[in-house]
Amino acid sequence: MKAIAKLRPEPGAMAVIDLPEPVASPDRVLLRIQAGGICGTDVAIWKWHEAVVGQYAPSFPLIVGHEFAGQVIAGGTGRVKVGDIVAVNPQIACGKCHYCGLGRPTLCEDRKLMGGRINGGWTEVVSVPEQNLYPLPEGVDASVAPLLEPLSVATHAVLERVPVRAGDVVAIIGAGPIGLLCAVLALHAGASKVLITGIGADTARLELARQLGAIPLDSEREDAVAAVRRLQRDGADVVFETSGAAVTLEQAIAMTRRGGAVGLIGLCHGPSQILSTPVVLRELALIGSRGYNETTWALMMRTLPAVESAVRRLVTHELPYADFETALSLVQSRTGGKIILRPH
Repeated sequence: MKAIAKLRPEPGAMAVIDLPEPVASPDRVLLRIQAGGICGTDVAIWKWHEAVVGQYAPSFPLIVGHEFAGQVIAGGTGRVKVGDIVAVNPQIACGKCHYCGLGRPTLCEDRKLMGGRINGGWTEVVSVPEQNLYPLPEGVDASVAPLLEPLSVATHAVLERVPVRAGDVVAIIGAGPIGLLCAVLALHAGASKVLITGIGADTARLELARQLGAIPLDSEREDAVAAVRRLQRDGADVVFETSGAAVTLEQAIAMTRRGGAVGLIGLCHGPSQILSTPVVLRELALIGSRGYNETTWALMMRTLPAVESAVRRLVTHELPYADFETALSLVQSRTGGKIILRPH
């Protein structure tokens, strides 16, 4: 079978290679992959940014891709059955450590992310533990399935880690897919206003944000802090930082009202520096949000029917595996919204 694999721990060094298909086993299910998505982590693996890939320590060749969905072709004991279209939680936790015991497997001491530390889903057939599969709710279009992993990241941030409440003013830094999904969920949660910032290269993404009901802002042309304070005098109730840019953390703090919260989602590739005094004097909460837990996926699936149509609008490009470098370059250059890879 064909698979997109990282061959060596260095920039580039990715190729479409041939590998044997996995075989069925009692506790695992075989999926025929229909599509996969690309996120900034995949670009970091391609470019080999140590600040991101250092957490994974993979062996090589590594099949890349942690956003993927497919059809069950073998296995299943009741949670799924042959023929089901399923989304995949690619996080494999040990189930034994302190954090797994707390119901927080995203903090697992032996966390294995498919496509990061162990083989992922940019291939044709993949073997996945059955408990990591989620059939789509009845009536939901199958095309949304490869978008559910990033939607779960946004769900963990917006509905679990830093919950948005009805009437809140919300600001989102970064107009990439995670930022846009955070906007969709914040509006669904009842936020009165959602402002989302980007830069000049994000023109199309900011226009999509406007169409989805958010207030777009080009931070290269306008002062984001002043814009937020026009919406609410003291600042936003909640700010989500999704860009991973070192310079935006101080901006996020300045955008937040007294007693408000900053949700940190983006992964920064280098050191960042902030003044802690405003955090103390204004009693701000800085809250990290990483990945998702099983509770997140269950919550997301209950939320999905209400936001499905908005989520599917993020897809702007679909490319075959053979063009994976073009697809990764589109993400790196901030071109379009969600980029989808298909086996053929």
